[in-house]
Amino acid sequence: MTKKNNLSRRGFLGRIAGIAASVFSFWFIYRFLTPEDSGGDILIQASEADIPEGGAVIFPDKHIALMRMDGALTAMSLVCTHLGCTIALDGDKFACPCHGSIFALDGTVIKGPAERRLDTYRTETKDGLITVFKQVNA
Repeated sequence: MTKKNNLSRRGFLGRIAGIAASVFSFWFIYRFLTPEDSGGDILIQASEADIPEGGAVIFPDKHIALMRMDGALTAMSLVCTHLGCTIALDGDKFACPCHGSIFALDGTVIKGPAERRLDTYRTETKDGLITVFKQVNA
C-alpha cells in the first residue's frame, strides 16, 4: 500500500520561506566573511600622467576633483558640506555659489557657513592608473 503525501498550502509556503531564509543567511555570511577584491565600488579611473603637479582634473559628472599637490594625489568631493551645492574652483580655493562657503585646496573650511571640511575619496594607484573608490575617507 502506498502512502500519499499531500502537502498543504501552508506547508508549501513554510518550506519556500525556509529555503529563502537559508539562501539569504548563506549569502549574508559569505558577504560578511569575504573581503572585496578591488576595494569597493569604483567612481573614476584616470591615468596618473593626466594629473599635473599642482593642478587638478575635474570630473563634473561625478562632482570630484582629482588633484596632485606636492606629489600626493587626492580625490576631493565638489559637494559643499553645508547644504550640498556643487562648488567650483576659484583660483587657489573652492567656492560655493549658494551660500558663500570657501574651502582651501586641501578641503578645510576657510569661511562658513559650512562647518565641516570637504569629503575625500579613497584612491589607489597601480601601473599608472588611478582608481577612485566610492568609499569616503574618515
